[in-house]
Amino acid sequence: MSAPKGNTNAEKWTKEQATDFMNESVELSENPEYDFIGEVAKDLNQDKGTFDYLISKFPELRRFKTRILSNCEVNCFRNSKKGKIKEATAIVNLKSNHGWTDRIENDNKHSFDPRDIKGITFDE
Repeated sequence: MSAPKGNTNAEKWTKEQATDFMNESVELSENPEYDFIGEVAKDLNQDKGTFDYLISKFPELRRFKTRILSNCEVNCFRNSKKGKIKEATAIVNLKSNHGWTDRIENDNKHSFDPRDIKGITFDE
């Protein structure tokens, strides 16, 4: 059964089109001007979510997104180091989109057990 006449939600991405889009995206991301994957998508007239959508449809394309993110991460770090973008912008981008963290972070996950203190006894 085909889509109803006038359906604007019909699928328009073939594997070939998706691969072409991903290849174009990788090529753009190699340009040092691209610090964020959303910029790559916008310049190709797509939404940033297009990458995840295409990967869900064609899982074998995941490697392209990995490469794009890696390129953007390197570009962001280099551009910050060279003063082309503000450090605060780079920090937000690297933490939000590439998993970077500060070297020292408080770890509040350790639970305290008073029985660990020597010299205190408890009736159990």
